[in-house]
Amino acid sequence: MAELQMLLEEEIPAGRSALVDSFSNLDQVAEYCENNYVQSTDKQRALEETKSFTTQSLASVSYLINTLANNVLQLLDIQASQLRRMESSLNHITQTVDVHNEKVARREIGILPTNKNTCRSHKIVAPADQERALRYIRKPIDYSALDHVGHGVKWLLRFKGTGLNH
Repeated sequence: MAELQMLLEEEIPAGRSALVDSFSNLDQVAEYCENNYVQSTDKQRALEETKSFTTQSLASVSYLINTLANNVLQLLDIQASQLRRMESSLNHITQTVDVHNEKVARREIGILPTNKNTCRSHKIVAPADQERALRYIRKPIDYSALDHVGHGVKWLLRFKGTGLNH
């Protein structure tokens, strides 16, 4: 938090003011170079001096812009980190509220059912007069009893009648 405050209150405004000062300095350097070139008898030397001033000025401005851009990026990173922490905290609070609402809803659902009056007597009642069960008698199985019913009767008769055996 202190780093964010330092960036907002000191470093970024200082970088901005340095760029504004650099603008006025560049304007003065440009006037000097122009006057120096016009008044100079040695134009080549004046041109070289102008190139030197231009290179130094551009390097200084690029350094200031780079420093200011890095400070702004650092500020944005800090703010993004704070937003992530706030989002995480908000998600935790939301989950806590959802859990509480679920508990309340389940408690309310638990109140709704009522006890059912059930009769404890036997539901299956045996008949008053029971029929006497017949005694089981074992009979042998007659496999030829159903030979005349269903498929195969015509087929079987056809082969019996013609006398063909396959």
